[in-house]
Amino acid sequence: MKQEQSKNSAIEPAATKAAMRPMPKRPNEFAQLWQDVLKPWIWPLLTVVLFIWAVFRQGAETPFDTALFSALSAGLLCLAVLDNENRKALSRLVDWRWPALGLVAVWAVMALQFLPIPFLSGGSWIWAKSNMVTVDPDLTLRAMVGLGSAVAFFILGAIFGADRNRRELVLALLALGLLPIFFQSFDTYITKVSLFEYQAQKTGPRMEGTFLNANTFAILMTMIFAGGLGVFLSETRHFKGRDRAWVQLAAIVVTVGAAICVYFSMSRAAWLLAFGIVFALALLLRPSLRLQTTVFGTLVFLTMLIVWNSAEQLGLPIRPLNFQDGIDGRLADWRPGLDLTLQRPWLGWGAGTFARVIEPVREAPIAASSLIVITPQNSLLLISSETGLIGLIAWSFLAAGIVKFAANGLRIRSASVPIATALILAAIATFLQSLFDFPMSIPVISALWAFLLGYAGGLGSKSRRRSAARSKARMAVTR
Repeated sequence: MKQEQSKNSAIEPAATKAAMRPMPKRPNEFAQLWQDVLKPWIWPLLTVVLFIWAVFRQGAETPFDTALFSALSAGLLCLAVLDNENRKALSRLVDWRWPALGLVAVWAVMALQFLPIPFLSGGSWIWAKSNMVTVDPDLTLRAMVGLGSAVAFFILGAIFGADRNRRELVLALLALGLLPIFFQSFDTYITKVSLFEYQAQKTGPRMEGTFLNANTFAILMTMIFAGGLGVFLSETRHFKGRDRAWVQLAAIVVTVGAAICVYFSMSRAAWLLAFGIVFALALLLRPSLRLQTTVFGTLVFLTMLIVWNSAEQLGLPIRPLNFQDGIDGRLADWRPGLDLTLQRPWLGWGAGTFARVIEPVREAPIAASSLIVITPQNSLLLISSETGLIGLIAWSFLAAGIVKFAANGLRIRSASVPIATALILAAIATFLQSLFDFPMSIPVISALWAFLLGYAGGLGSKSRRRSAARSKARMAVTR
């Protein structure tokens, strides 16, 4: 009896303590869903929405849309940095100081053009002081502001690339968000451009409106094509299982859709650049098959040349290749840029003022939106004519810093290498296109270009373990 009483007396305090303990709270399912799923994706989703808005706002190339696109991009970046996970991703970036210094140099050159420098006399437009370097301060200010959207998208891309939990999926999300552009482009092409109109007028296919022409639309689709292809290669080579199958499916849909859009644009330059991206990826990712890849690529390239030269016989709405006319036409476009550079070789005529300065040579633009079309069809000549040789050096320093940063994605042997390779090749293709056209003058294209390079560089960020080890070592030293 005594033993039983002692047992009961031992059990009663335990039962009393258990009854006094607070009941564990039931987990909030919505809070868990927000923390695990919704919160990590809200910033990529808003980035996609902003990009699509810019596309449907005529590429954001009108003065108001340029400023609004930059303001919204900067605001989104500021809000994104408030997130703790995004700040952690930023802290893991490497080699970010070089593009930052290059950006400061470019903006410094643009700011220098507002000064009244006697031996670099400018005009006196609107609120310009006498002898100011830039001939139109409003356009120069617009150029400085317009650069902000590309900077914001570059940093956002770096943040998403540095986050291990979002790095492969965010690119698929961005590409999926561009599906509405596919449908709009198909509608524009089918309703505005037809084979009958091409044969009757003997002019190349044109896509007016959002993309201004077929070439700028095609280079946008080429970048999307490369991004989707890189995601697909990465997922196929390094990941297995059904939980990743939807990413592969999204990458396939986006890649095929972008390739179809590139084809329907009838842009020979985009065809060649897209083929070059595939060819370079095969050479870089499959070194053991370089001979077979080279032979096959050469045959495909020769086939493309034959098809182009036999377009009329085959009934295709493609202009046959005429290198002489192409060279003569580009030289005619390049000559004004070269002449303006020679007239003011040091600081140029003012950032964003090429269309204004060229008015005595060409017909003045009818509307503000057409300012973007009047370029020397060459990014280097546009930079040298507007900001001079000093500006060209500053822009070259910025480009070198961006390339150095983007190359970080190639230094690690992991799933990110195919993506980084594809994105860097897409950026190179866009730059090559800008030597013969004006895609980088359209804010939405330059923003996507910057986003892809920032994303590629973010893929090569420092690992979390290494960062944690360094922080612990610093705390130990301080103690």
